[in-house]
Formats: sequence, C-alpha cells, structure tokens
Amino acid sequence: MVVKAKVGRRRYIIVENSGNLHSLIEKIKGIDRKSKIIECIDNLCIIRCRHWYKEDIIRFLNSNGIKTYRTTGTIRRARRVISGISLEG
Repeated sequence: MVVKAKVGRRRYIIVENSGNLHSLIEKIKGIDRKSKIIECIDNLCIIRCRHWYKEDIIRFLNSNGIKTYRTTGTIRRARRVISGISLEG
C-alpha cells in the first residue's frame, strides 16, 4: 500500500489575502481539518490542503469573495508563482 494513498497528497492554493481570510480558515477546517495557512507573502497567502478537498475549498473561497490564483503540488512551486505574481503587479 502506498503511503500517499492513505494520507493523501498535499495541494497548495495561492489566494489573495483579505481581511476575513483568517476567519474563513476555521470554516474551511470543516471541509478538511488538516488545511491551514502556510505563509503569507505581500498580499498573497498559501493554503495547504489535501488533494481530495481542493475543489471544495476553492469553491468555498470563491463564493466568499476570496480570489484564488493557482494550485500547485509543491510549496517550492507555490513560492515561485507568488514571486512571479508579485513582479507582475
């Protein structure tokens, strides 16, 4: 049995940091109890979640007015995407 099949792969969702993001994380924990904010850089944050719940979490964030930019499979790639977004805007 593969370990990732039992534990689940991680996904990193890059979102806009708004005032109510931290309060929404508690509601997201109702969807996936292991999800949390990993780090915030400038006005963007990285949320880690399991791949089973990625679509549900993105749908929840978008319905609450939080803009999602991209989803990656590694934290390293997420940081690179954030630096690219920061350079553009």
